[in-house]
Amino acid sequence: MEAKQIKGKKGHDFSKRNKVSVWVSQHPYEDIPDAYFEEKFSHKKTRATNTWSDNFKLQYFEPDFMETNGAHAGKVDIKKAAGECSFSSSYIEVLMSKARKKKMEAVTWIVLLFEHEYSVKLSGVDKDTYMTFLGAFDYDDTADNLYEIES
Repeated sequence: MEAKQIKGKKGHDFSKRNKVSVWVSQHPYEDIPDAYFEEKFSHKKTRATNTWSDNFKLQYFEPDFMETNGAHAGKVDIKKAAGECSFSSSYIEVLMSKARKKKMEAVTWIVLLFEHEYSVKLSGVDKDTYMTFLGAFDYDDTADNLYEIES
């Protein structure tokens, strides 16, 4: 894992093709402050930071490569949450294995950051008050969808 850290910049650049990094929460969504996800943009509005990315020491993330899903009340099955906002089933079995090991099969919220391979080893952060890093997985965008896309 070779994340870049630019001199004078906070955090790491975990950009890596064909990877998806996944964070989950079991914290009630309504109790997460709006400011946690509020984005500050840079680089012609293609890059963003927020409290979440700062907490996990991400230098930035590209909102176009991020998908989120969850339940405003209660919990949702992680497979359903991930499958509904991903166009590939390529990483779902490994994700489910990791979720079972960490007892995170039911979540309130999920964040998928595509084209990123987050590393706890480099950042030193695996969770904050609201989110827990579940893992970075190989992602194949040519694999079948987990769910049929409704038109």
